[in-house]
Amino acid sequence: MYETLLNKYGVRQLGYYVEDIDKTAKAMAAVLGAGPFIDAGESTPERCVYRGQESTMTTRVAMGQFAGLQIELIQVTSEEPNVYAEMGRYGLHHFCIWTDDMEQTIKEFEEAGFEQAVNLTNTGFDVVYFDCREAFGHYIEISEPQEDFYAGVAAIAEEWDGAEAVMSAF
Repeated sequence: MYETLLNKYGVRQLGYYVEDIDKTAKAMAAVLGAGPFIDAGESTPERCVYRGQESTMTTRVAMGQFAGLQIELIQVTSEEPNVYAEMGRYGLHHFCIWTDDMEQTIKEFEEAGFEQAVNLTNTGFDVVYFDCREAFGHYIEISEPQEDFYAGVAAIAEEWDGAEAVMSAF
């Protein structure tokens, strides 16, 4: 297989911008068998730069599993402009790829003509979303590998009986 810095890990996550995490999690569980969704609660990133401007965007996030993919549900709980509402609709917002070299990956995306939409740090973890809507119809999130976190969500899903779509954070 042709390997690049960007496809080494494959797509690790699908991110959905949702109006209501509980409602969406229940629907995904019932229709897709996705879940359970671990509710990480509401938070404001330690640092967030949206389109070049500092932002105090607040979100509620829940992580679940659908087969081999992690599913992230994002509900914005603040009013300021943000990368999620910018999409103009609810639904698939981004996919996430991991990189061992954030600096080089950022450079590659920028050299390919993609603009950073948001660059943030939350719980010590750096994330950059590139606006790839014109080329692909969605954003692409890049972050460093989070194998332990990913494995933790997947392990909870392995034991899940389908009864509770949303669970408290682990």
